[in-house]
Amino acid sequence: MTTSTRLFRTILLIAAAALTAGCIGSSPSARFYTITPLTMQPAAKSRAISLSIAPVEIPDYLERPQIVTRDGSNTIELSEFHRWAGSLSENISTVMAENLAQLLDSDKVFTLPRSRADRPDYLLSVRVLRLDCTPGKQVQLKAQWTLFSAKDKKELTTRMESFTESLKDDKHEAIVAGISRTLEQLSRKIAQEIAQQ
Repeated sequence: MTTSTRLFRTILLIAAAALTAGCIGSSPSARFYTITPLTMQPAAKSRAISLSIAPVEIPDYLERPQIVTRDGSNTIELSEFHRWAGSLSENISTVMAENLAQLLDSDKVFTLPRSRADRPDYLLSVRVLRLDCTPGKQVQLKAQWTLFSAKDKKELTTRMESFTESLKDDKHEAIVAGISRTLEQLSRKIAQEIAQQ
């Protein structure tokens, strides 16, 4: 066996060992996130406002397992290792319902479809137009919402609102917390409108 043949075999063995080690080594595990509702001190239910919330609509590019962030004005990034724990639109709908139940001091806030037979006082439709998350900078939420009287299906108000939350760092935990805060701001605007009806 020549020296060059031995050298070639040695290189092949080292390469095979490196590939095997790479396959055995573990890849990073994914982390899963949920948006959280606001936290307030429990209050006595002062007014039994009943509200049904239609499923919140979000842009198609956001309805995916990966958390979507902005990397410039026209480009987005999908994080393979930072994912939503479930459907983002369903998570937003649920958080909006919890926020409004607290802000309205009501235990009669539901997401549609609902199983209860009684008719609510109001119907709410929310459409997220933009949810731009720029790591280390900000979260921007732009949403259009319409409030209806459930009794006669009359439109009471339609608004378009924009909210911005600054982010303290570029971690995904900060991004998700920023989204939660923008939804809290939106919920407060809606609750104010309902309280004035």
